[in-house]
Amino acid sequence: MKHFNILCRLTAAAAAIFLASSVQSCSDDLLDQLQPDRFNPENLLVDKAGFETIIYSLHRYAREEIIKDQVGDMATGTDIAASGVSDGRFFNDYSLLTPETNAPVRHYWKWAYVDIIANANMVIDRAENENIKWTEEEKNAIVGEAKFFRAYAYNVLANLWGGVPIVEHEQKKPVFDFKRNTRTEVLDFARKDLEFAAEWLPCVDENPEHEGRIFKAAACHLLAEVYISLGVATGNEAYFKKAVSYASMVIDGECGEYHLMKERFGDLSREGDYYSDLFWTGQQSRASGNREAIWVVQFEYGFGAAGGEGRNEDLRWWGPKLNNITFPDGKQVVFGDSLFNMHGGVRPTNHVLYEVWDDPHDMRISKYNFRTRFYVNNPDSKYHLQEIRKYQKPDGLWYFLDADNNKTDALVDTVRAFFPYFRKIEGTRWTGVNNDRTYNDKYRMRLSETYLLRAEAYYHLGKLNYAAKDINEVRERAQTYPISASQVTLDFILDERIRELIVEEQRRRTLARLGVFFERTERYNTRVENLQPYNQWWPIPQNVIDANYGAKIEQNPGYAGGPAYDSSNICLQ
Repeated sequence: MKHFNILCRLTAAAAAIFLASSVQSCSDDLLDQLQPDRFNPENLLVDKAGFETIIYSLHRYAREEIIKDQVGDMATGTDIAASGVSDGRFFNDYSLLTPETNAPVRHYWKWAYVDIIANANMVIDRAENENIKWTEEEKNAIVGEAKFFRAYAYNVLANLWGGVPIVEHEQKKPVFDFKRNTRTEVLDFARKDLEFAAEWLPCVDENPEHEGRIFKAAACHLLAEVYISLGVATGNEAYFKKAVSYASMVIDGECGEYHLMKERFGDLSREGDYYSDLFWTGQQSRASGNREAIWVVQFEYGFGAAGGEGRNEDLRWWGPKLNNITFPDGKQVVFGDSLFNMHGGVRPTNHVLYEVWDDPHDMRISKYNFRTRFYVNNPDSKYHLQEIRKYQKPDGLWYFLDADNNKTDALVDTVRAFFPYFRKIEGTRWTGVNNDRTYNDKYRMRLSETYLLRAEAYYHLGKLNYAAKDINEVRERAQTYPISASQVTLDFILDERIRELIVEEQRRRTLARLGVFFERTERYNTRVENLQPYNQWWPIPQNVIDANYGAKIEQNPGYAGGPAYDSSNICLQ
């Protein structure tokens, strides 16, 4: 039982009340009317247990970010994926990305400011109440966890929009004159929060009730990323040295025991290898023996059957829509509980599925981790139980081979219905109509990424031997060949992130923070239309600009209402 996860859900309704109460508290008359038996900040945030309640809600909102991204907003329209739909939605057509776009532009903005930052600010500010009875360590651990989440949200904002307003304190009355800070200022604000968190958060422990909590390693891992972003933005190599330092704290054990998993663990009755063990249901936890997980967002069977809160939908979106396949004899896939009901909404690019893999012995594309073979499952078809095969005509399209490998004219939809997929999306599934979901917990940070972040920092410092060594730690675990220092480039690091972190990584933000979003997407995503360099940053939601009538929030360059795009004003540095 995931005790901590359940606590996060039990406090979800209260979290909304907290936020509403803090906004309403601008009225003294209203404060006088607050009932002592009702949830509100004044009667809840009086002891450590009350503050823990808001921390639980922050974890719940962190899970909601994943739910917002279940349709692939951080993957589609980048170098790693397109949407499987036939129209321009989901970043297939960037002309549809405007200041009026509701989802995802407004959703992520609201998630960051209303859900995460507002609640974190309430914890941070109200923890200064001298009447609360707790030790300095207890107080600073609570504040450190809140600051971690606030920094996480600002890092998301900085890598989706560039410069945004910094809201440092709880807002107790309406504000209409927010001013936009530069991206560098936002990143530096996140840096300060994370350094506090890294100082006061505890090292990881083995208490199963603490699964899912934020420990010191998570703050150090995110600090490494933020310092790299600051280095790229400013050209100051001191930031890259800091990134190396914080990544090393995690890798070298200063934050507790973490190591790359190189032996099988968890359910050993299941066929697999130790890489596949990382992704099976229940095996993201330390209780399973996993020592690679740094931050894991929890899901659990039995919650959110209608609303989605308790389900992981990676299987639904990242797997091919097999039930769209029509065999050469006109029969179709038979859908049932034994077949994953996948939707093909996030279709990896050919670069991801084919081009980055040059070693067939790489464990990450073993049969336990990468499904490339599919079989007809319809008893009424003469092809029943035979492997589905295809060939390509000069027209560039793919067609079925029959049972005797003869060419047919039956077209295969390789965009949405038939392509290999990464099996880390599999797991123990919901049943019936919801069997396109699992209740797998989901990695937000894993030690292999810490190695790759440190490799990035070494690359920017020109220490290619050290960068190669860190990359080879990840590659050696995957049982593939090592690389030399001369092979280390930013492109190679980004490709290694694909091999190691596909599905897990928020790719859009990675490319934006490194300034290569347009170039990489243009090179590898053949389905994207109307992509412009300024699309590296999303437009500021128009409703935010309109509501802020006391001061002007300038729109990002290139979008309606903003300045014309040129290479010098692509973001507010």
